[in-house]
Amino acid sequence: MVATTQADGVAWLCLNRPDQRNPLSLAMIKALTSALESAYIDSSTRVIVITAEGPVFSAGHDLKEMEQGADERQDAFVDRIENILAHCAAMMTGIVRAPKPVIACVQGTATAAGCQLVSACDLAIAASDARFCTPGVNIGAFCTTPLVGIGRNLSRKHAMEMALTGDMFSAEEAVNFGLINRHVSPEDLRPETQALAEKIASRSPQSIRDGKVAFYAQVEMPLDEAFAHANRVMRDALTATEDGVEGRRAFIEKREPTWSDS
Repeated sequence: MVATTQADGVAWLCLNRPDQRNPLSLAMIKALTSALESAYIDSSTRVIVITAEGPVFSAGHDLKEMEQGADERQDAFVDRIENILAHCAAMMTGIVRAPKPVIACVQGTATAAGCQLVSACDLAIAASDARFCTPGVNIGAFCTTPLVGIGRNLSRKHAMEMALTGDMFSAEEAVNFGLINRHVSPEDLRPETQALAEKIASRSPQSIRDGKVAFYAQVEMPLDEAFAHANRVMRDALTATEDGVEGRRAFIEKREPTWSDS
């Protein structure tokens, strides 16, 4: 369901249900969560990439799975839907709070919760022919949960345009909106993503871990609190961490730093 490979400090987690359009079913969410959590604690993994097989990155939640309980008692049906959404939200939150960078490598289309998955990742590179959509409004179910992540990536008006229209948007539009970092030709997608991941993997894992946590914390704070928090993290990084000391010494001594594995 999720195929895992690793090379040069980069773990590739591949959604592998192309015949079903890689839906974020409960089973897929659990499999991807397990693969992510294993990568988070694996000391040989510095960067994580989420990709997919087939023409669709992810079509979002499995509506057939959700509909299966429609004939149950109403409270049981509601509980099943809430369980799926809760597991999905926990996985998305886990990506944001992960101690390692997570990159989305997007081919084909990413819709609804699949688009949400792209928004949860720290970085995203897409094929030039990739497309993005939050189509819930088309079936009477506004994409409320995908907009939690998407709305934190895009301007409000762009996020609402996606949600209110349910239209497909191109990779170029996704760059302009801020959903992805850039798009490249389909044949260059994997090598470009690998090159970016390897570059990040060569940096200090300690500083990336602490810096990622600090970034996501401060963006939710008022300006004065954000500066105070960021200043504390920067001070500690420069004065009290192994990699901070090593980085300063390497710069002064004009040599390449040797980072810790922490």
